[in-house]
Amino acid sequence: MDFQTVAILAALFATVAASLRYRPDVVAFAALMALVLVGVYSLQSALSFLIAPAVVVLFGSMVISGVIAESGLLDLAAGSLAKRTKHMTILAAALYVVAGVASGFVSDVAIVLALSALVAETAKRLKTTPVAYVLPLAFVVALGGRLTMIGNAGNVILLSTYPQTTGEEVGIFQFTEPALYSLLLAVPLFVAIAKYAEKIAPSVPTAAKSVLVRAVVGESLDGAWKKEVETRERVKILTKRRVLRRGDVLLVKVLASDIPARLRSRDLQILPLGEVKSDHMEFLIVTQRSRLVGKSLALEPVYTAFPVAVVGIVAGGPISSLETYVFKPSDELLVAGDEKAIERLAAYYRLERAKSPVKTFRPRLAASGLAGLAVAVALSQFTDTALAFIAGTFVALAGGGRAVERLYQMVSWETLIYVGSFIGIGQAVAQTGVLQPLAQYLNSPTTVFATAILATNTIGLVPSAVVLGPLITNQAALMMYILGTMPILLPFAHPAVYLVYKEAGLPLRDYLKLSALATAAAVATTLAGLELSQLF
Repeated sequence: MDFQTVAILAALFATVAASLRYRPDVVAFAALMALVLVGVYSLQSALSFLIAPAVVVLFGSMVISGVIAESGLLDLAAGSLAKRTKHMTILAAALYVVAGVASGFVSDVAIVLALSALVAETAKRLKTTPVAYVLPLAFVVALGGRLTMIGNAGNVILLSTYPQTTGEEVGIFQFTEPALYSLLLAVPLFVAIAKYAEKIAPSVPTAAKSVLVRAVVGESLDGAWKKEVETRERVKILTKRRVLRRGDVLLVKVLASDIPARLRSRDLQILPLGEVKSDHMEFLIVTQRSRLVGKSLALEPVYTAFPVAVVGIVAGGPISSLETYVFKPSDELLVAGDEKAIERLAAYYRLERAKSPVKTFRPRLAASGLAGLAVAVALSQFTDTALAFIAGTFVALAGGGRAVERLYQMVSWETLIYVGSFIGIGQAVAQTGVLQPLAQYLNSPTTVFATAILATNTIGLVPSAVVLGPLITNQAALMMYILGTMPILLPFAHPAVYLVYKEAGLPLRDYLKLSALATAAAVATTLAGLELSQLF
């Protein structure tokens, strides 16, 4: 074994090990540059991996999924489901199906961020344990990535490397059928796991944020009983009247996640203070040093001083109206307006901007995002997949507005650097031939399936796809590898799962109890899904 081979293997193992503690993109790029120093690659060749076809496809899928997530389409669909059911198990099953299917096309983290708050708020409203239902949501999203060859970073890499290795093209929906059967079979089992999780995670708090808003009674609620409307609309109406009349302007407490839908509602429509000139909304937190402390909106009408509208208030004390409430530290304002105007408002009044803005449904963005996805998928059937996703990206961005402005935030640049760098490392490993003896074991479907489960749960989706991908030489083995990607057993194996695990504060021992059950359910339903796909 020569010096370069030793250096390549050292770069591989060092990258995998160090990525568990340090930023994976920095570690992988440093390892790639180390290969340049020892003469494995020229600098130009090494940097070319950062724009490899797999990286371009991943970039395109991030932009397209970012546009769809930014449009609020997922939030709207999930909110509509939540409004139509009073049973947590039914809602969880419906949301798990939506999330699982969406994760075949949209960023897993984006889906979890969009739906976890809704699941948590609904669980709290129905007096169940929020984290019990949010964690299986992350499991479903991780498994849903198997639906398409663009569903996760590992699949995208295989979509590029498999044709290079075998000369055979692979379609985006090549293995969708067994993966979809598996997902649908797994959902009831994951709901059962959520019910079990209620018993072992009863003390993990997840607060549902409520906002006080002004709302006007619509024609359909004229003469309706207050209690009846509160139950049906999931609100708390702060008035002594028992019967509502058309045109009444009331103070209403609503869940933050319901505000986008409530702004469009004709039944109990939110009436902001000031003119809404933008669909962008943010929470602004009143700090100790804020100029609003001890003042009300009647004395300090921020919506006239700045081109924003005050949609509502998160109040820490008694309140009779939005205009007369006297602000205290830790109160919050929900404002709508251009991001730059909100930034100026926050700076002037010394308000802290909350990390997560409130999403409203933007039909134009949703249309352009879905059109971009359709163009990318359709063109990939006839032309190079990377070129197809470049075209799809331009179509998705045609919706304009905040999608273009937030392009930089939509893309996980560290992931692209990590994937591109690891592809370079993996190609160097493949050229040494040291792993070639393993290829004979990856011709057995059972071995490939077990190897995929083990590899994706330990070294991760990207390293396992880069290292093992060149050893897979037929589509049957590739299918078993794709179906074996179940990165849910350990919390750090999948970013969406780790996000929920970290936020929930669930002890590792309790997490492993749930993840072991989820992995067993995933294995069983995957095998059943394979059988069904062969029958039909």
